Amino acid sequence: MVKVAFMQGSDCWGCHQSLLNTHLGLLEVLPALEIVYWPAVVDFKHQSLKDREDGEILVGFCEGSMRTEEDIENVKLMRQKCQLIIAFGSCSCYGNVHGLANEWDIEEVKARKFKEVESITNDNPEVPSEHVPPFAANVAPTDRYIKIDAYMSGCPPKPEQIVSAVQFLLGQKAFPMEDTPFCNECPLNESGCVLDAGTLCFGPITSVGCSLKCPGNGDPCVGCFGPAKSAHERVSKLIEKTQNIGSLSSGEKKSLFEFLSLYLNVPLMAGFDLSGDILRQISEGNEVETPLANLSDQARQVATNVLGYLKENRDFHEGSTVCDTCPRIIGEKQPDRIRRDYEGLPNMDDCLINQGYICMGPVTRAGCGGLCMRVNAPCSGCYGQSAWNVDQAERYAETVVEKFNTGLTKEQILSQVKDPVGAFEKFTYGARDKFKGGA
Repeated sequence: MVKVAFMQGSDCWGCHQSLLNTHLGLLEVLPALEIVYWPAVVDFKHQSLKDREDGEILVGFCEGSMRTEEDIENVKLMRQKCQLIIAFGSCSCYGNVHGLANEWDIEEVKARKFKEVESITNDNPEVPSEHVPPFAANVAPTDRYIKIDAYMSGCPPKPEQIVSAVQFLLGQKAFPMEDTPFCNECPLNESGCVLDAGTLCFGPITSVGCSLKCPGNGDPCVGCFGPAKSAHERVSKLIEKTQNIGSLSSGEKKSLFEFLSLYLNVPLMAGFDLSGDILRQISEGNEVETPLANLSDQARQVATNVLGYLKENRDFHEGSTVCDTCPRIIGEKQPDRIRRDYEGLPNMDDCLINQGYICMGPVTRAGCGGLCMRVNAPCSGCYGQSAWNVDQAERYAETVVEKFNTGLTKEQILSQVKDPVGAFEKFTYGARDKFKGGA
């Protein structure tokens, strides 16, 4: 069994909750794990971690930003006891929303928190001196203090990402689950098949087992239940479509990332940054090959076609963004001004940027599956910037002007944003080298 430990810094513990939200998905990995420290869930004592041999634990998950001296001591202890450390969630990766506190000096922050905030009812409020660890000068991501081996961003990371990453680290591979392919039980099998109509759908090679929500909503299957042992007769149409990916719509190309993440059940570059990920492996080799054994010949052909496309695709080399997984349509609408997300009600079909809203999708790392946009909310950037050491506000405005046909200039966009740090670096400001509140 593999020894695993979890440590939390300053955070909401939402990443641990996301892991628990995998529910039955945990059954795939728990038999291989020996969880030796997880105080968010089990009453492990801190001393029990200190008493372990250095390097005794294989994988350590560190959640939360570094706000206090205690946070810093704890992650240094984890680095000492664990062979591999994963920065777990955007707090640990980038500092997250509370990194915005770096706009102010630490004494100003403490005064606001303990003396000035409107909810205080004490007539003589003071900064507490007991049961509160000393504060660090700034909020910082975990890698400011220890070496990180892998980053899993997200606020929180999606449950399936977490299980997939753990499986990858354990060397587990997904195998075909059922004899029957999805198409056999699809309600659109006899009439209304989306693949017959020309839409990319992975039902012919995907195992049955889900509640068939996708076709029930008129959507194609994206392969989330993994490979079937056999393929449906429509697989020839699927192979043909994946051999001609250049002719696919932009929405169908975006679904390729989702298919690989779910079907192959390994972490891609989206949301799990590790030198061993599958796309990085195929980019460094001469052959494109799936990591799965026991695939049917037809399923292997489809997966190979998709991997071959991504090997040469700009989204792999430059890094996939949230826009690559967003179902909305970039159209010809030209907003007359920038709107905040509380202004008006956007429609569900058109690109939010085309509707005038600040949506960080084009400059944010992929991994979330475009969840916010699917519920009519703009991306706020929780998976982290897709490029670093840049002025994020300038980069956003330049990208919008270049790719989204807004009719606004870069200067017009930036001049209308009242809170550029909060709008463009809400989740990543803590990862900066310098802040207004001091280096």
